[in-house]
Amino acid sequence: MKNRIYISNNQEIIPVTEEYKKIIKKTVNAALKYEKISVPCEVSVTFTDNEKIRELNLQHREKDSATDVLSFPLFEKGEIPEIAEEGEYVAIGDVVISLEKAKEQAESFGHSFEREIAFLTVHSILHLAGYDHEISEQDEKYMNDTCEEVLSKLGLTRDAKFDGINETGDDDETEIIEEKPEIAREDMRTGFICILGRPNVGKSTLMNTILGEKVAIVSKKPQTTRNKITGVLTDGRDQFVFIDTPGIHKPKNKLGEFMMKEAGDSIVGTDAIVFIVEPTEKPSKVEEEIAAKINAMKVPAILVINKADAFKKTKILTTIDRFKELCDFKTIIPISALENDGVDIVLSELRPFLKNEPWYFEADMITDQPLRQIAAEVIREKLLRTLDDEIPHGVAVVIEAFEEKKNMISIRAELYCEKEAHKKIIIGKNGESLKKVGTFAREDLEKLFEKKIYLDLWVKVRENWRDSMLNLNRLGFKGDK
Repeated sequence: MKNRIYISNNQEIIPVTEEYKKIIKKTVNAALKYEKISVPCEVSVTFTDNEKIRELNLQHREKDSATDVLSFPLFEKGEIPEIAEEGEYVAIGDVVISLEKAKEQAESFGHSFEREIAFLTVHSILHLAGYDHEISEQDEKYMNDTCEEVLSKLGLTRDAKFDGINETGDDDETEIIEEKPEIAREDMRTGFICILGRPNVGKSTLMNTILGEKVAIVSKKPQTTRNKITGVLTDGRDQFVFIDTPGIHKPKNKLGEFMMKEAGDSIVGTDAIVFIVEPTEKPSKVEEEIAAKINAMKVPAILVINKADAFKKTKILTTIDRFKELCDFKTIIPISALENDGVDIVLSELRPFLKNEPWYFEADMITDQPLRQIAAEVIREKLLRTLDDEIPHGVAVVIEAFEEKKNMISIRAELYCEKEAHKKIIIGKNGESLKKVGTFAREDLEKLFEKKIYLDLWVKVRENWRDSMLNLNRLGFKGDK
């Protein structure tokens, strides 16, 4: 059975370890299974202290006391539904546990702190199932007996020294979501960070690794990113707003000019710049121009040397020496964005550039891209990867229809190429190439949107669209006419 457990910590007296979260997961599932509750359930568990639980008792029960636990059921006994709609969870209530009181009681009863947490969790789930020991002696006996039986199955007997919790094997799919505490507006910090660099140095890979999600498409081919893409990371009171820009290069057509304008505009108003390069003997002409622009804008910048794991240390040191001559970087960090090596250092070095300003985005947002644009970018990435070098960049993806239903999203996408011969290559023999693109894109989109995807792909020819501002505007690249 897949259940969803929200865990939040509202106290600072006792550190909440991964073991405690595991205990909550195991005991919630074991208690629900014991009660034969067959629907996927949603439960919120909050750790607090004696003072805060006392306040909750006063507010909700008019009792001036610090209890060990409070439960807020959403159903009466026997009213929890037996069937849920496909893909839906049934919220059965909230649980608040005072870790401070649990610690006191564990010492008083002479058993482990972990067992006490588990006991209070099972006790609370039984309250959510409709039992109440305060008004029924029969319920009190049943709750006590059930707690002992469930904990015994988990290996948490009264006389046993805690040595881990038994694996029950029935909760592998349980989803634990850690809720972050509310941050006051006056405590919030925000920073807009622009990621600059030549094509194919790993700008999108770095942003995706930082966010832990794919919001920018990644390909070995240069100039993959065409629009500036915003990625958002909220960490504690800090919100980083990353702007991933098209790779800076000498434009060869109107599309290239549009991409360079996007990159240039991204610097304006940013709080810091991440200039990302690869280990090299000397900076390229384009990289020298980027450094000159950074110097002229007087925006604080850090130099990130990506793919450092693939080069000798001497070449990395040479790169550092060459680039130090171009710009007064605040720091220089060798990393591997693909391997997530050194990425945490990049974040820590960027924190001093954040300003004491309210967040611009909700805490759970990771991008400001519309769902249509994300879908188009994912499809285009699969085209770039599947077609190899045959059709490098002359393909645009336009989402003509995007219909979102409860458990499914239907997407109709039109793929524009520049030549009839290119259309044949994209479709492939018996449509095999286009089917492959559709399969790979659908798999990624289902992971991103957490819904079934129906994908309808059509290939059309629009000659020389990359060199026509009218066509660029029609295809979603909004620039000056």
